[in-house]
This record gives sequence, structure tokens and C-alpha cells, in this order.
Amino acid sequence: MKTVFHLTSGDVGDWRHALGNVTNLLEDETVEMEEVALLVNGDAIHLFAEGSPLAEDVRALGDDVRCLGCRNSLTGRDIPESKLLANVDSVPSGVGELTRLQSDGYAYLKVP
Repeated sequence: MKTVFHLTSGDVGDWRHALGNVTNLLEDETVEMEEVALLVNGDAIHLFAEGSPLAEDVRALGDDVRCLGCRNSLTGRDIPESKLLANVDSVPSGVGELTRLQSDGYAYLKVP
């Protein structure tokens, strides 16, 4: 199975909740996961930027989760792409990437 989590909130509590959901899915032995992605856009883009209070948690996802940040959200918040954490890839448009992933068979889970 393939799943994409979608996070838009700028609230750190929501970020923790989202990362907890991702971890719960990864640790659920009853679900065979082919790929897990976490896509952030809107104010949630700060989660994936240097200086994020949860940067270590994002780094800890390692190769288990594709971390994807919306370039439009970076631009709209004056965050240079170079400030993304090392394990985060940028995509031109968060909504465009979500559309593509769902077309490719990913289950969509909106987290806070």
C-alpha cells in the first residue's frame, strides 16, 4: 500500500500529531506499506525548514518516509529552498503533487 499524509497547519501541536500518525502507520505490522509520504504546504512548510522545533523528528523519519515540501509555500513565506532539511524534497505545487500521488494509487490522509 502507498499512503500520503497531507499537513497544512502551522501549529506545532498539529505537527506532533501528524508525525505521530505517520509513525503509527509505519509501526503497524498489520499493514504492508510500499511507500509513505508526508507532504506539507501552507503554514506547515515551517515544519520542514531549518530551525523547526521538530527538525530532529523529521530527520528521524529517514528513508522510511518521503518528505515533500511545496515550493509555492516556500516562496509565499520567503523561505529559500536551501533552508529545507536535508531529507526533504521540494515539489512545485503541493496540490499538484497530491493529485499526482492519488492518481498513482496513494491513499490520502489529511492530518491536522
